[in-house]
Amino acid sequence: MRLIVSVFSMVIGTAWPLEENSVDNLYDEHFPPLHPNCTQSLTDLLLLRQEVLLKELKEAEQVSAGALREMLHILTVKTSFMSTEVSCPGNFRKCGDTCLYLAKDTDVTWDAARFFCQDLGGDLAVFRDASAFAEALKYVKSLVAVTDTVVWVGGSDHIAEGEWRWVSGEDMPRGTPFWGDYNYVREPAQGTAANCAVLYGPDGFLIHDANCDSKFKSLCQIKLMNN
Repeated sequence: MRLIVSVFSMVIGTAWPLEENSVDNLYDEHFPPLHPNCTQSLTDLLLLRQEVLLKELKEAEQVSAGALREMLHILTVKTSFMSTEVSCPGNFRKCGDTCLYLAKDTDVTWDAARFFCQDLGGDLAVFRDASAFAEALKYVKSLVAVTDTVVWVGGSDHIAEGEWRWVSGEDMPRGTPFWGDYNYVREPAQGTAANCAVLYGPDGFLIHDANCDSKFKSLCQIKLMNN
């Protein structure tokens, strides 16, 4: 009897460790333990990805900054080129967007005045608008002390009586503020005997018509290169 009990105890003692080992093996098979470095590997992967993204953003930022710098450089060069001051030659003075020169020491006919101005590289002065006209009057008045001075400008009705044109080909403006009055009559009013335009000093240097063979001073004009 004691022998049977001893054998049975040995069997149970042997079976229990086997059963316990079997359970552990089964758990390990289906639920393997985490690798000790698994968490660290995941962290390293996330950090690496973040580093790549930051690098890409930095490169994109550098490209954008480079493009902006290049654009700024182009605009700066263009603005500098556009704003470069163009000087007038010789005795000409910049008035608005043109250069003017009043030959105040010489009196010549209208044709001779044109030839004189053309020899300087320009022509008799024309005024495309009231602002340009005002600039020219300001310049002339700054040089002429005698109010009865008369100055040739580049207008005439040579081609057709009464059809006043600038030497540049455009129609001359009529009325205020360009043309003045003579004996309370609005100019031009001298008929076929007066086919050339002058700045008439006694009338504040407003435009009048005059005989082309009269001898007056010349107002020459050269257009600036960027116009």
